[in-house]
Amino acid sequence: MTLEERERGDAAAKRCLEAYDWLYLHGLVAPNPDATGFTEIGYITELGFKMLGSGERALADFRALERLGVDLHPRLQHRVRRQFLLGEYELAAFAALKEVEVRVREIGGYDDELVGVQLMRTAFSPEETKLGKLADPEQVVAERAGVAHLFHGAIAVFKNPSSHRQVNFEDPIIAAEIVLFADLAPPPGRR
Repeated sequence: MTLEERERGDAAAKRCLEAYDWLYLHGLVAPNPDATGFTEIGYITELGFKMLGSGERALADFRALERLGVDLHPRLQHRVRRQFLLGEYELAAFAALKEVEVRVREIGGYDDELVGVQLMRTAFSPEETKLGKLADPEQVVAERAGVAHLFHGAIAVFKNPSSHRQVNFEDPIIAAEIVLFADLAPPPGRR
């Protein structure tokens, strides 16, 4: 074997190890507890088999799970992530935004009768004459209005439909983004 062939072989082995490492870090393979040599390094996990056999949908599920690979707010971590892992994307998005609504009510000290979009409009009202309890007085009016629109829009578009009818999230990545929005809310500093 020539030096060039050995170097090519070493480079190929390194790429294989990098690929295995990526699969391991993403939960698609796991270490084999009975391994006695390099060829028995690991096994394909349940998630790995799911990815092998399910095509585009599995890839979308995997990408959505990767997006949620961050530390979520404790109020979202357990229930919302569990729903998401079960493939219940509508319930995960709904539960995440319900937590936003509950948290806004708690922080603002609002009664249970004030709900949904109206709660968000009240809590984040940008108007100087009736500034919402969660509106940031340090922001200019246009920015406060933007936050108010963001919150009542999220409730109107992503939570309310699931409250009233079956909503099918064809794309789990959209559901993941909704959960990540809920993780951001209420605005920084108000967690």
